[in-house]
Amino acid sequence: MSFEISFPDEIILEICRYLHPIDILLSFGGLNYRLNQTISDFIHHVHLSSIISYKNYLYLLRIILPTIWSSIESLKISNCQVSCLTKLFLDNTDKILPPNLKKLSLFHLNINEIYTFINHLMNKSIVEELIIECEDLDFDKQQELYGFKIAQMLFFNHPTLKSIELSGKIIFDLSHLSFLSLSNSNDSDSMSIMNIRHSYMLRRLTIPLQSLNSLHLLLKYQPYLEYLNVHIADAKSIYDHTIIPFPSLLNLYEFHFRSDDLSIKFENIFEILTYFPNLKSLSLNLTTECGLFFDGNILQTLVYKLDSFQFSIACFLRPTFEKQTLSTFYTPFWLEIKKWYTQCYWHIDEDNIDSDYFHIYSVPFSFSNFDIYKCTNENLLSKDKIKPFTKVKRLDLSETSDINIIPFIKCCPYVHTICLNDIYDDEENYGTDEEEDITDQNNENISMNDIQSTYSFQSTLPILSHVRYLILLSLPEHDLEFFERLVHVTPNLNRLSVFFDDLFEIIHLPQQNLCQILQKNIYQLEINLDYSWSLDDVRRDIPKILRIFSNIKSLTISLHSSQKRSLMIVKEILIHLFKYSTNLIYININGDSLTGFEQILIQGGIDFIKTWLILSDNDRFKCEDYLKNSMFIELNSSLIAIWL
Repeated sequence: MSFEISFPDEIILEICRYLHPIDILLSFGGLNYRLNQTISDFIHHVHLSSIISYKNYLYLLRIILPTIWSSIESLKISNCQVSCLTKLFLDNTDKILPPNLKKLSLFHLNINEIYTFINHLMNKSIVEELIIECEDLDFDKQQELYGFKIAQMLFFNHPTLKSIELSGKIIFDLSHLSFLSLSNSNDSDSMSIMNIRHSYMLRRLTIPLQSLNSLHLLLKYQPYLEYLNVHIADAKSIYDHTIIPFPSLLNLYEFHFRSDDLSIKFENIFEILTYFPNLKSLSLNLTTECGLFFDGNILQTLVYKLDSFQFSIACFLRPTFEKQTLSTFYTPFWLEIKKWYTQCYWHIDEDNIDSDYFHIYSVPFSFSNFDIYKCTNENLLSKDKIKPFTKVKRLDLSETSDINIIPFIKCCPYVHTICLNDIYDDEENYGTDEEEDITDQNNENISMNDIQSTYSFQSTLPILSHVRYLILLSLPEHDLEFFERLVHVTPNLNRLSVFFDDLFEIIHLPQQNLCQILQKNIYQLEINLDYSWSLDDVRRDIPKILRIFSNIKSLTISLHSSQKRSLMIVKEILIHLFKYSTNLIYININGDSLTGFEQILIQGGIDFIKTWLILSDNDRFKCEDYLKNSMFIELNSSLIAIWL
């Protein structure tokens, strides 16, 4: 009896719940009409991100995707786990996009890849929704080279785009581009915006800009926006904030504004909002020197007509007493009429006035990253006033906070990344309610050993089913209790970032329970070196890592900034990695633009690395087919990625 006759659709779909979308396509995609219909959702919405072998990705791109090409409506490619997926996609799909593609999402791209997608692929597509996250640190150097073409296509020329979301390191200076964008140049690819503005119907836009000038220009030529999310970078020079009048944006109902420009004033925001007469929802995320933002009575004049208002406003100044008490935000307008609640944190350094810091924010604010350091028990709202922080994806927990972190973790139900910095368990721990009970019982002469044995694994930590990534910035010396408790409540944990010394402290724990859990669950391991590695260090430490974490599929090693002889160290790391029989599929060696990586480029780059791998003593590199069919190497100025 055949597979498809034996199992009804419901059973097949239940199986799919436990598989990555790529595994589903590799297993069932293109086999026959019935299975294609059963997994149609995975065919219409393709997500390329998983760590599978280079050979399997080639099979997927060359064999599977062509059979479903015209059915793909949504495509997501993420270089987060494998740094060269977009390049592989471009090289194996004839540099074209699916003909019926409506949504394109690209994450962790460099500027060259963004340019290729937008100016060579997008103009032949009917994409309506575009999401791009740029992680290229060198983008500023290439703004003049790529910025005009990218901005021209996205903001002025593409007829089908209705929604654009840009984030990351990419920053547009439209003031610099305005002359080119609005001129009737002789460039055959250029168009006058005035000729197409009525046919171009962009509705939603998320964009990082260099200054308010760029925002004014954008608003002038995009009058039909309904949703706008803007991030103004920390301006490197003085800009004129005066608004050149333009028609009101009558359709704009939701506006999110984030700024790192300290020179932006309250009146600048007030004037911009006068051009949005029908605005219903506003979000402000500001770092500012303007004190008017911290006065609830003045801020009320900006937002009294709104249905929704969220804010996060910070300044590097010592707060006044009025700021500390937030009295102007505890009025009937804020608490009774609008039911908008405000919380604050302040840090005052008596020795260094430049370290003074004050921060107010609405509860809950739509933070994607949240540092528990922003809370303080002195200004924490009562539990019945706190609503879930549903937008928080990354939570930073630090021992420098004086807040009880367990209730706050419970308020972040969808967090997928937790960063720990020196969190520990003892009578001064800031992590759990139990520790207060422990202190009380200890005062009654109950032994601490008895208390610890009672409470160690009876934590009130909730089950964090969405958490898949733990980042350890610092572990308290000889005290890993809280970290171990956190590992116990993250059943889907599969990725760990840790400094080298902390990793070996975990490995050498007398109690092996924690290490065994990590060995079983972690398949992506990221190691940050605390010091410069020598050749002897590599030969000693790499075998230990591979012996303990024998199941990992992905290994990232970030060399220390003081690393010497980078070329020899990289070579030694790779040779030792391939001496051992492991499940490794993907290897990253990151040098953060170390001089040694630049030398590798000068000495021949990829071909040079391949040559000395082939000439090494390892038999695996002497087979030409192995290098041709099962290995992919990409070399940037600061990254070597070897994909098996």
